[in-house]
Amino acid sequence: MWLAKTIFVKYSVLVFLLLLWELSGVFNWVDQAFFPSLSTTVETIVSMWSKVHLFMHLMVSLCRVLVSLIISLILAIPFAFLFARVLPTFFSRIEALLRVFSIINPYCLFPLFVVFFGSGEIAKISVLTWVSMWPIFFSTLAGIKNVDPLLVKTAKSMDAGPITIFFKVVLPGALPSIFNGIRIGVEMSFFILIAAEMTGATAGLGWIVHSASALNQVTMVYGAGLLIVVLGVFLNRSLNFLRSGLFFWKEERDPIAGITGPLVGAKRISNTTLAIMAAVFVAVLSIGLYEIYRAEVMLNDPTVIPEYRVWTE
Repeated sequence: MWLAKTIFVKYSVLVFLLLLWELSGVFNWVDQAFFPSLSTTVETIVSMWSKVHLFMHLMVSLCRVLVSLIISLILAIPFAFLFARVLPTFFSRIEALLRVFSIINPYCLFPLFVVFFGSGEIAKISVLTWVSMWPIFFSTLAGIKNVDPLLVKTAKSMDAGPITIFFKVVLPGALPSIFNGIRIGVEMSFFILIAAEMTGATAGLGWIVHSASALNQVTMVYGAGLLIVVLGVFLNRSLNFLRSGLFFWKEERDPIAGITGPLVGAKRISNTTLAIMAAVFVAVLSIGLYEIYRAEVMLNDPTVIPEYRVWTE
């Protein structure tokens, strides 16, 4: 019940703010040159589909976030397992340092990534990976530490090796925490996405924001910003849907009543749905990689798609 009330309140406030945004333009409460209405922003997004090849920029931005997420998982999960199960004493000595690294403002580090990796894709992927890696690492670490020790001892008594214990016992037990870290990591990636795409990029929603700002096209700035928010919310909802479907058995705690119960509305996700989501993931990743190549190689030639760099109202 508390969750339903919370969702109702959240969406009610959102609807109210969107309505207020639209009315501000209808009744000219603010200067439309600096704060276009919601309908004007949506119309601009529709026109951007053909005007600035919006599909390409969407795929490029999504691909960068997904690639950085994959790299973060590859780095964070093994190291979390290593520190939690193999080198706990060593981790206790460097934990404070790692915590400091995790809270460093990525905006301050981005020039260093550019110095080391240049202004190409590696620098952008690296800074997004840095941002999303830490919440995944610490969430995985917490999940591994919370795995029932009795399960690990039982696996060892059956002569299971470290790799088997990791994949059969520790990883499944830590997956709910890992998904929470992934959700936070994706959200933080979108926070830094615009800054990462403003430096030396040839495509992406952040590139649209930067270029539109330089050309004083305010509606495009709002349109690209709104798309970034929508994409972030969509990925967040998708991860929550996947989490509730995979861990429908997991209980959650009511923060108000303090009562522990099953996930509200959670039910087992079907294999068909999992296959569809995996196929969409691979498709977006593949298309995004192609569009990055297209932007870096083909679109550097202004004769390939001349209108790409000529924006008109």
